[in-house]
Amino acid sequence: MFRQILIGIASLSIVAVASSPVSTASAAEDVAPPGPAISVKHWDNLLDFAHGSWEGVVPALDGSLVISPLSKRTTTYTDPFGDGTEKSYTYGRWTSPVVTPGYAIDESITSWNARTPTGTFVETTFRGKLADGTWTKWYVMGRWASGDDFAAGDIHRTSLDGQGDANANIWTDTFSARTGHEPVAYQTRVTLLRPEGTRKSPRLDGVTTMTNELLSGDDGVTSEFTLGRHVELAVPRFSQNIHKGEYPEFGGGGQVWCSPTSTTMVQYYWGKKYEVPQRELRDIVAPNGDPQVDYAAIKTWDYTYEGAGNWPFNAAYAHTFGLDTFVTRLRSLAEAEKLVAAGIPVITSLSWDLEEMPEAGYDTDGHLMVIIGFTADGDPILNDPASSSNDAVRNVYTRENFEKVWQDSTGGVSYLYRPPGKKLPRGATNW
Repeated sequence: MFRQILIGIASLSIVAVASSPVSTASAAEDVAPPGPAISVKHWDNLLDFAHGSWEGVVPALDGSLVISPLSKRTTTYTDPFGDGTEKSYTYGRWTSPVVTPGYAIDESITSWNARTPTGTFVETTFRGKLADGTWTKWYVMGRWASGDDFAAGDIHRTSLDGQGDANANIWTDTFSARTGHEPVAYQTRVTLLRPEGTRKSPRLDGVTTMTNELLSGDDGVTSEFTLGRHVELAVPRFSQNIHKGEYPEFGGGGQVWCSPTSTTMVQYYWGKKYEVPQRELRDIVAPNGDPQVDYAAIKTWDYTYEGAGNWPFNAAYAHTFGLDTFVTRLRSLAEAEKLVAAGIPVITSLSWDLEEMPEAGYDTDGHLMVIIGFTADGDPILNDPASSSNDAVRNVYTRENFEKVWQDSTGGVSYLYRPPGKKLPRGATNW
């Protein structure tokens, strides 16, 4: 199989490898803990990609997939937020093998790592196989371009509304099966597109699909604190609120930028190598500092959703600076402890009413913040961007309250970012 890949590099021909059903378990120790099934499947190197099918794509020397210079496949796309002009694109696509997770799939989130030169983009899609053997249609999970030079041909990155049918709904970035139509297997596909007549190509570095069975939320039992000691990571503190009113065309300003602010905190935690280059920030107007937060909000903006909180878009943005990134769900703070103990901060998505978490001092219908550690008593230490200043970002919330609202509101949705080569803790099915 690897010989086929090498031949493809040499000849720049289309590589096609037979698909076969695979399990999500990658090692014997990956045993799910009690509770709802959550599993993650990563494809992020040529050996992984070799298990899928290739149409009009070839491997690049850096291990990514690119559109073959010989591809004759073409399609058209009209940017719904552009000038209405239909444009022609040459494309190639990679389709995963059929994955059978071993349970009925109620929800799924796919995230991707890609690089898109100006004018190019990627489209990620997902479909499920029902118990009777029939397949759903392909649902669009995102159309992504890292740039925003629209005059030069960049598309407006966007999710896609109105895809719901008898089998499922798509809620911005999440596949949600209808009752009685839960898939028992699935495939993920990434299509790479470049303007027809050009040679530059997007590069697909990896794609991750998370699936889960129905999550009922908090069961009333707070997870046991397993670390037994104080642990705290030196994650930089950035406040979204110091950016209120900046770039009002992007949601009104920093007060709604919790997701890109959290993404930026973790991005900068990993060191200067992964920071936004200063040349990219020269034209950003941020009177109170931290222009990288404004930049992230602009570059993660979903023009259909009209927000910077699209989960996979944030992960895709962080990857453009070299991090390996994906979106998943965690079952508890006990799972988050394993990641923090390994030096990996956890970006969490949640919402709550004031009486559910009064220590926060506010309520919200959707927010993101970063777990950076735990106190000696097991309470989570959070970098909460909804703070009045950078100095006020560090907060400690009650373990019972935080875990409950996190699990109840989003089923533990989390972003995990790390440098290449940084290992995730072993023994989990959901990362």
